[in-house]
Amino acid sequence: MTGPPEIISSSDAVLLDFDGPVCAVFGGLADHQVAAGLRELFEGELPDAVDRSRDPFDVLKYAAATTGGFATVVEHRLRELESRAVEVAPPTPGAVAVLESLSRQAIPVVIVSNNSETAVHAYLQAHGLTNVVADVSARTNADVSELKPQPHLLLRAASFLGVSPERCVMIGDSVTDIEAAQRAGAKCIAYANKPGKREQFEELQPGAIVDQMAELI
Repeated sequence: MTGPPEIISSSDAVLLDFDGPVCAVFGGLADHQVAAGLRELFEGELPDAVDRSRDPFDVLKYAAATTGGFATVVEHRLRELESRAVEVAPPTPGAVAVLESLSRQAIPVVIVSNNSETAVHAYLQAHGLTNVVADVSARTNADVSELKPQPHLLLRAASFLGVSPERCVMIGDSVTDIEAAQRAGAKCIAYANKPGKREQFEELQPGAIVDQMAELI
């Protein structure tokens, strides 16, 4: 594998995932609490898998697949809860240093996230990071078909910057980030921030894998 800093320096732009590489979105307000808050919007019983899931996106996807326009209500509530969550979300060690390093190198960064655009902007503003991020390409509605692993958000980010996806590198901590990058034709660096992820990522053959954000510098 080529070293992560070399992959970045040979790219025209960085597409950076938010939850994980920048902060732990649900590190303060837990994901299972948010999922429970979304389930309260439903009447009647939910499928066991949805009822037991800790992942708020499982609830949103269920709403989008089965209840038509009600998905908009669920997505709006998720946006509210995400905005509350980022107020207490722990920053990822090394993330600010990476953003500042990219800024010094004049490599533009777009945050590409399945989280709401509102929550991402709120976090960046609260932490004084708006000046080191060129744009945000994140969830703006209840259309889950636009979310990663689909390439839509990455392609939108590349279009905003006026660069080809092939000249971008996606940095993310999930399988869906790698899959979205591959579908968009972008390079990818995987951030293995939890035990077992490195082995999982190796099967997908990203350009590089790091265990700490500081390895990107």
